[in-house]
Amino acid sequence: MTTTGVPPFHVHPGHLFEGFELLERERETPVLLARCSCGEVLDTAQARFARCPGCHASGGGCARCAGTGRVVDHAALEWTCMI
Repeated sequence: MTTTGVPPFHVHPGHLFEGFELLERERETPVLLARCSCGEVLDTAQARFARCPGCHASGGGCARCAGTGRVVDHAALEWTCMI
């Protein structure tokens, strides 16, 4: 079976994946950064959001979305290689 689509973000050999960082600037498209444990940015993607399934976008004290009503839609991300 062959699949098509955008591959996941890259990692540095022998390094751990540190996590994601969401950059939101006024009047700009939010950007998601994938970071290596060494501090380098591995790849970037324009952030895509979905309605929070935890609170159904009602906000409040939702632990999943921190009250924003939205979560990152990981399936919709298209990563751009930085390494």
